[in-house]
This record gives sequence, structure tokens and C-alpha cells, in this order.
Amino acid sequence: MKAKHLITSLLFTIFCLTLSTASYAQTVSAKKSNEAEVTFVTNLTCPNCQKKVEAKLPFERGVKDLKIDLEKNEIWILFQTDRTDKTKLAEAIVKLGYSATEKGSASSGNM
Repeated sequence: MKAKHLITSLLFTIFCLTLSTASYAQTVSAKKSNEAEVTFVTNLTCPNCQKKVEAKLPFERGVKDLKIDLEKNEIWILFQTDRTDKTKLAEAIVKLGYSATEKGSASSGNM
């Protein structure tokens, strides 16, 4: 009788763990679906410019991560699409005093 109760409890525990894992996976998937990335070509030229952008841009609404490549003059940004968009991010870069043209964008010039 105890063995039957133990097996039933074990199966119930496994079932509950499976449900919670599936629920967690859906939550993570939903969070990832509202994230996007963009790369801007800019006129950053020195480490001080980089420090300025790294100090200010992460505080823009929706910015999750950013990387700056001074050699390529590029800023890569991971952001939440429900909190900001590419245009607002470009405007934030321009507000700091730098150009911001989306990499691969057909238009040229500054935002």
C-alpha cells in the first residue's frame, strides 16, 4: 500500500514539475518575442565618446544591452519593442551629439 502511495506521489510531483517548466518556457519565450536589436553607424571617434554613450544610453527606456565598436563606428542595441523603437533610440544618440544611421538602411545621413 505504501509503495502505491509513493508511486502516486512521485508521478504527481513529476506532473507538477512538467507543468511549471512548460509555463516558465512560455514566459521566457514571450519576453524574447518583444526584444529586437538594431545597429547604428555613428560618428563616435574616441574612448571618451564611447564612455559618454555607455553612461547615458542604458538609461533610455527599453534598452536592455548595448555594445560599441569604435573601429567600425557602430552602436549595437538590444531593446524592448513594447517600450521603445529604433527611431527613439536614434534620437537619443543624436541628442548626445552623435549621428545615428541604421546599418543597412537605404537612407544616408544623420537622423
